[in-house]
Amino acid sequence: WTIAVFPDSQSLTRLDPDVFARQAAWVAAHRQSHDIRFVIHLGDITDNNLPDQWRNAKKAMDVIKHAGVPYSLLPGNHDLGANGKCLDRTTLLNDHFSPADYANSGGVIYFEAGKLENTAHTFKTPHGDFLVVSLEFGPRNEVIAWADKLVAGYPAHTVIVATHAYMYSDETRYDFGKFGRDQTWNPNTYGVAKLAEVNDAEAMWQKLLSRHSNIRFMLSGHVLNDGAARLASPGKDGKIVHQILSNYQMGVKPDRPFHGGGYFRLMQFLPDKKTVRVKTYSPWLDKWFTDDQQQFEVVV
Repeated sequence: WTIAVFPDSQSLTRLDPDVFARQAAWVAAHRQSHDIRFVIHLGDITDNNLPDQWRNAKKAMDVIKHAGVPYSLLPGNHDLGANGKCLDRTTLLNDHFSPADYANSGGVIYFEAGKLENTAHTFKTPHGDFLVVSLEFGPRNEVIAWADKLVAGYPAHTVIVATHAYMYSDETRYDFGKFGRDQTWNPNTYGVAKLAEVNDAEAMWQKLLSRHSNIRFMLSGHVLNDGAARLASPGKDGKIVHQILSNYQMGVKPDRPFHGGGYFRLMQFLPDKKTVRVKTYSPWLDKWFTDDQQQFEVVV
């Protein structure tokens, strides 16, 4: 069975909405053949937090919804503030998506009632019950505290956490205290960090991810360069947390046509109930990335 992971769609909703639509159509068409149980979007849904870009996103995600596949969204920095400048946390996300769009999830928990910036979703799989926790860009302290309490309340669920900015492209976590601005695009360097404390990856690791033995994955986008990285770290009780970056937007090296080429990730959970095969595919180009940064297996 499979989880699909959509990376930053910001260039697609602004410039190539047909590519985003093709991604969604592929998921809908392969729901049964690949047993796709959930779709996780990693944020930067739009490029400028503008109505036309949100409409393009809604049109694509509606295809997935109408196919009966549950999904989660979260805001990236480009989804926040006027023109996506991330000077505050205002977003048009809730003007275009609503709790009704999450009707396919087994259950949904909201940090703020009816608002989609921070949500958790339960769904059933051949490997047991899963919980996806999708968190805003640079989560605030109160959001991390909510997620920490939430995960503790689902000890029998396998947990996947997603946020926009976490892994950097050099296989390290964002850590402003250690690396400062040497790691480009750290959440602490954006305007929202002046309004309230934000949590970068190392802070999230200490306050949330390392504290729960049932958290097995952290997924993120945001970072350019080669747009891929992964790190396996022992958390509570020595359980490994697989932290994985994927991002294929315009500007990612090597050059990819159609503003990222329409690539996204497939996480295939194998029958041995311990191996997860990660693959990277573009239904627009009908091509697979097969290098070891884009196609690999992990053990959970």
